[in-house]
Amino acid sequence: MIDVRNLVVDFGSGPILDGIEFSVKEGETAVVMGKNGCGKSVLLKTIIGLIQPTSGDVLISGISVGKVIKHERPPVEVGYVFQKGGLFDSMTVFDNVAFPLRRKRIPESDIEKRVREVLAMVGLEGNEYKFPSELSGGMQKRVGLARAICKNPQVVLYDDPTAGLDPILTDSICELMISLRESYRITSVVVTHDLKVAEKIANNIFLIYRGKLVFSDSADAFFSYTSEYARQFCEGEIEGPIDIY
Repeated sequence: MIDVRNLVVDFGSGPILDGIEFSVKEGETAVVMGKNGCGKSVLLKTIIGLIQPTSGDVLISGISVGKVIKHERPPVEVGYVFQKGGLFDSMTVFDNVAFPLRRKRIPESDIEKRVREVLAMVGLEGNEYKFPSELSGGMQKRVGLARAICKNPQVVLYDDPTAGLDPILTDSICELMISLRESYRITSVVVTHDLKVAEKIANNIFLIYRGKLVFSDSADAFFSYTSEYARQFCEGEIEGPIDIY
């Protein structure tokens, strides 16, 4: 479903991503991990086409993201969960979630049904007419998730979806991601620092260090410490191949 080929992203001061290659099969969840500032969010934004790569390519369902003509229907529907929610402050919860549906000119009666359905899925029924400023950080994240899945996407990209959430809410978000994968075969790429989240949801784990992919294997292999990079990252130790600075 997702095929990243020799991806390089360089903003002029050296590559942020340097020859990244991996594939994610339909219905799988890939987790991307690495130190702060290693390019994880840049990778997600390049996959969805918000950032143009310096070289290399990203294919979704066999079609290059860079070759999708503006305003042309993409090969598959892609949802994106922003790191901090990415909500419109001037819109209610309902209007935030309905925004991508209205852009597709879906009948308002169908929009109302779908919005209420996805808000119930993320545990936010009854909050339709609140504004983002009236919600907790965790609730804002769940609104962002509802907006991402309202179009029934085949692919969802999550940028640190559980950051700042309590353990119970974190687990509920994980269960929702697993449910989406199992019920609808949604293909997911998830950026997270949370090892418990990664262990629970990941089929495969990709670890980025200094712009390169230093680990690319199953979650079982990652948590079995088959790599010194994986061992050091999981244990949080100073000594190892990953420089702390």
